[in-house]
Amino acid sequence: MAQAPQPANAKRESVSNLGLRSSTILWIGCVLVFTCFATTFLEFKTRSAHMAMSNLPLAVLLPFVIWLLANALLKRVFPRISFNSRELRVMLCALWVGASFTGYNWITQWIGAMAAPRYFASPENRWKELVFDHLPWWMFPANYTGVVESFYLGLGEGMPLPWGSWLAPIFWAGSAAIAMTAIGMGITAVFQKQWSEHERLTYPLAEVTLDLTEGFDQKKGWPPFVMRRLFWVGFGIAAVPILWNIIAYWVPAFPRLAIFDALGSRRTAIPRYLIWAFSYRLLPTVIGFTFLCDLNILFSLWSLHIVGQVITYAMNRVGFTVGLSGQEAKAGEIFSIFSHGVMMGLVIWALWASRDHLKQIYDQIRTPVDHSKSVSSVLSARGAFLAILLGTGYMVFWLHAAGYGVTMALGWLLLFWASIFAAMKYLAASGFAYLWPHWSKEIPEILTGTTGMSNSTLVASRLIGWRVLSGWRVQPALPHIVKLLGTGAKTGSLVFVSVVIGLVSASLYAIWLCYSEGGGTFRTWSLVGAPQGLYNGMVSLVAKTDTSVPDPGKIGIWLLGGIAAAFVTVMQARFAWWPIHPLGLMLMFEWFVSIYFLDILIVWLLKLLVLKFGGFGLYRRVKPVAYGLIVGYVFAVGCSFVVDLIWFPGGGHYVHGY
Repeated sequence: MAQAPQPANAKRESVSNLGLRSSTILWIGCVLVFTCFATTFLEFKTRSAHMAMSNLPLAVLLPFVIWLLANALLKRVFPRISFNSRELRVMLCALWVGASFTGYNWITQWIGAMAAPRYFASPENRWKELVFDHLPWWMFPANYTGVVESFYLGLGEGMPLPWGSWLAPIFWAGSAAIAMTAIGMGITAVFQKQWSEHERLTYPLAEVTLDLTEGFDQKKGWPPFVMRRLFWVGFGIAAVPILWNIIAYWVPAFPRLAIFDALGSRRTAIPRYLIWAFSYRLLPTVIGFTFLCDLNILFSLWSLHIVGQVITYAMNRVGFTVGLSGQEAKAGEIFSIFSHGVMMGLVIWALWASRDHLKQIYDQIRTPVDHSKSVSSVLSARGAFLAILLGTGYMVFWLHAAGYGVTMALGWLLLFWASIFAAMKYLAASGFAYLWPHWSKEIPEILTGTTGMSNSTLVASRLIGWRVLSGWRVQPALPHIVKLLGTGAKTGSLVFVSVVIGLVSASLYAIWLCYSEGGGTFRTWSLVGAPQGLYNGMVSLVAKTDTSVPDPGKIGIWLLGGIAAAFVTVMQARFAWWPIHPLGLMLMFEWFVSIYFLDILIVWLLKLLVLKFGGFGLYRRVKPVAYGLIVGYVFAVGCSFVVDLIWFPGGGHYVHGY
């Protein structure tokens, strides 16, 4: 199949020598802090949206798009005070890192997990009896009178907010985030040139930003994206239905355009034997970003998902299971094990394909060279090695203090980072912003069994994950940030400063909001339902009298996934006609592909027609439509937020989520 052309990076203006004004740095910091506040406020108070739901969430896109449009006007009228291209890209990157901690992405679920055990514990749920002795209480707020009660019920008149009880939890969460970021920066430094120069990954998320911010360094006038008519066509397609629906906020009987309604508004009568009830979501940002994705990836995502649904139906229909008696895995768990095996196979293949590059890295660790000859990016080869080593060492200490044995901590960290590595690489290849690290908390237990695990390890294995462990959402963005800003040392400084600002501001505001108005009044799942499910799961695991052992059947499924990944990858590398990309194999059973299946199918079909009948020239000409879809949708959703804040502050209209 025809592939989209690689970006013409050589034609872009140089950004490496463009500095930042001090006023710009201050402005970017203020925008980041405000974004962290606004994301939690919109989720808790107005309930207008979950702004942090993807690898490039609305919490990042909304302030960037607002300033992009405002800056286009300033460049036309007051060019001296407008941002240049590099400043706009720095703003996006700072938001991309710092806003990874806001809202549903981390903070609203983290504070719920930290406050819930002492508040919801009861004789009936047996949390105190079975779990409390094994929880790492250094990670939780101090057990002073009223700390957790006032968190859910609100502070009484004249009561001070107990900041001191939360300082230690914020510190320990922040230290894990810094360590995770150090590891991510080291991995990015090692593999960035391999992915960009040798494997030619397209980085669609970064490419859109590069195109939209191009031309802001020229003299007075409109930037290029404003002058493209097709951009405004895409803008109108995405914005008009949402702006039209705002009228219904005041006139409920007003006819609505439900094209871009939130998830769950469209369901079909699909047999109960499928894992997910079919529910699709047309999301312009997904359509816009994935339009830059290669055709074989798009084809693989939708076609293999159909195959996955057929397999799911068949296995559930006959009740197929795998595993030893008493610990059998049904279809959902089988697919999770298989997908994890595929991911591990892709990671091993990625390392093997990079063997020559890694040998050069190793040689430069032993014998440093001047920076111009370095085969690493952002950090020197030794700096990258040191960042990975120190970050890993601290995380092993952190996990061991949380309850893991040292060997289990190392094994868990290896598997978890393999999943993040896969997300980093394939997000850069596809632009599908809902590509998460494929991680299942049961994977270590499947490989080793729970017989030799202590209760502290079992509790920690449920507590430490994507809801509580801070910092892992930053990693998939790092290769794109280096692509946008270059490999200077200041790029690393920006990342770490943004991590600290984002985590601290998101934490302090969310805690303040819960104590001020009572976390229980927000009626949000992340503060009540999520932590109750988390700790009830721990109780079930600890109370279980039958421990599991390594299961040959499940390990076989895991190995089968790796073999399938190797087969598809070898076929793709050897035969140009091979249509299947291994990413489709890894995601064929994923819920997020199910949600955006229709978007991916539409984009694949449209792009196929464009390339077939117009070639690369037509593809380049219609790309602004994809950019307009992204900007138009984000702008219209922002208008809906403003209406809710002014006229419906107590209960907004939910316009964005999955």
